[in-house]
Parts: sequence; structure tokens; C-alpha cells
Amino acid sequence: MKNITIRDVAREAGVSVATVSNALNNAGIVRPETRQAVMDAAKRLNYIPNENGKLLRASETRHIGLFVKAILGQFYSTLAHTLYRSCQQAGYDLEINIIDDPGRVLQALQTRTLDGAVVFFDGMEEDLRERMIRSGYPILFLDSDRTGASCSSLLLDAYAQGCMAADYLWGLGKRSFLHMAGEDENYDALRRKKGFLDTLETLGISRDSVPLLQGRFERGAAYQEMRRYLTEGGQPPEAVFAGNDLSAVGCIIAIREAGLRVPEDVSVLGCDDITLADYCSPQLTTIRTNFEQLGSRAAGEIIRLIQGKEGRSVVLDSRLIIRNSCMPTGSDN
Repeated sequence: MKNITIRDVAREAGVSVATVSNALNNAGIVRPETRQAVMDAAKRLNYIPNENGKLLRASETRHIGLFVKAILGQFYSTLAHTLYRSCQQAGYDLEINIIDDPGRVLQALQTRTLDGAVVFFDGMEEDLRERMIRSGYPILFLDSDRTGASCSSLLLDAYAQGCMAADYLWGLGKRSFLHMAGEDENYDALRRKKGFLDTLETLGISRDSVPLLQGRFERGAAYQEMRRYLTEGGQPPEAVFAGNDLSAVGCIIAIREAGLRVPEDVSVLGCDDITLADYCSPQLTTIRTNFEQLGSRAAGEIIRLIQGKEGRSVVLDSRLIIRNSCMPTGSDN
């Protein structure tokens, strides 16, 4: 039997989710006739209010939690900083939680120490994510495209980034490719890889012909993987698409140590457009993911959920930044 949610009541009564929430919590801003319509709709549907959610709203803490595995590198530090500043401007405090157990997210919400949670945790078990979605607490996922009545997702358009990379490198005349992938369980890494391989396949490049190395979004790991590949007799590709800019830099170092030139022999394309991309040599051609907007947009979305608005999926767009690490085939001077 389907669980009746606050969204179902709102649809039945012909009002917003926020109005249903206010009516069920006896907020004075709801007109008596509207409250009665909501109560009648709830009765018809046999709706049972989520008591945890009601208690959370009744005891607002003005605290939001960010839950991540680590804060390393420009991506995570920028996310935390912009989220913190945006929460402060809206009158909320931000608590940063570096965790190994994602179950702590629900624990913090159930003890009513937080009004909502922003979650970036790769590899979370699906049953726990489902429990989060069904809990009724305001939760924003940055690591999975999942939504619910009080749950949103805010994502980089990683699949489109992979497609963009393949199209650009193909347009430069490249016909042999290598992908330096990110973390195995990372949503963006998996979507980025899929977009890249799917697009190459439509262009006539077999997926099996594209070497896939594991750079784990780290410069050192990407360097070691590329160095091992080349020293063990791997065929140098005409183009490398790296899962992020740090791994792209690691690739460039290993390629040069193997006696090859970038971009004359091998073009290297990164992703994110971190500060380093403009200062390395050669300057890195990359895909700007707008990750610097992620924190501010995340603050706006989690506050929107705290205010009783319906969950949704939001995707940030990307654009290509052309610098010097890629060049057309045949233009070597």
C-alpha cells in the first residue's frame, strides 16, 4: 500500500505543501476555510503526519549540517566556504561534519539539533538513502539524483560534461583516447565517464578501445596510473580526458616524463576549472563545472526545504574553457 505523503494531501486539497504543513501545525497564517479543506483532504486520504518532521519544525534550531567524508582540495573547501557564507547571510549557522558513517545524518536530525542536512557522501547504501527520503526531514543530496517530499538533489551536469569532452576532442581530430576516471563510487565520476564513452561510441569509437585508468580525483594517483600505463607499454593516446583538473595535471607530468609533449603529442583535457588550471604549464583546457556556485545554491535549496517547499532536482550547467593543453591534430609546428 502506498504511503500517503504531505504532497498527496496538498494535491488533494489544491494547495501548496507549505500550506498543508502550516495547517497541520495550526499556524495562524492559514485561513480557517483553507485549514478545514486541508484537514478534510488528510482525513479522506488517511494521512498520518510525520511526528518527527513536526517536532523538528516546532523547535527550529537555525542550524544546518554539511555531511562529507573529507574536505580536501579546492572543490570541498570552496563548497564548505560558500555554503557557510550563504547560510550566515540567511540567518543560519553551518555545522561541518566529516563522517565515516552516513547514518549520523539521520541521528542528528532525529535529535533535533539541525533544521536540515546537506549530504555529500559517495557510496551510501541505498536502503539508508531511502530512509532519509522517507523521514520527512529536509535533506539535500549533492551526490545522487534522488528527491522526495522534503528532499532535493543539487548536481553538476556530469554526464553532459563527459559528452562535451568527447565532442571537443573529436572536433580537434583526435581518434584515440584515454580516460583518467575519478572515484569508483562517486556519482559525478561515473556520470562523467558514461557521457564520455557514450558520445565516443556514437562517433564510432568502441568503448573497449578506450583505456580506463583510476586517478581517484588525485594528482598523485593519476600520475602513478599514467606512468605505469606508459612504462608498461601502453599505447600513448592522442587525447586524455581526466575526471578533474588535479588528475589532469598528474597526467601531464607523467606524459612528459615518458618523453612525450603536451599538447603536441597528447592533448589533455581536465574538468572543474580550479585556480591551478590557469597557472600550470601548459595552461589547462578544462570544463568549468560552476562548483563555486554549488555552496550558495545548496544553501538556498536546503532553506527552501526547511520552509516546507516540495523537493526537486536541480542541475548546474557547465562550459568549456579553452587554454593550451589541447591542440588540433596536424597543427604541430
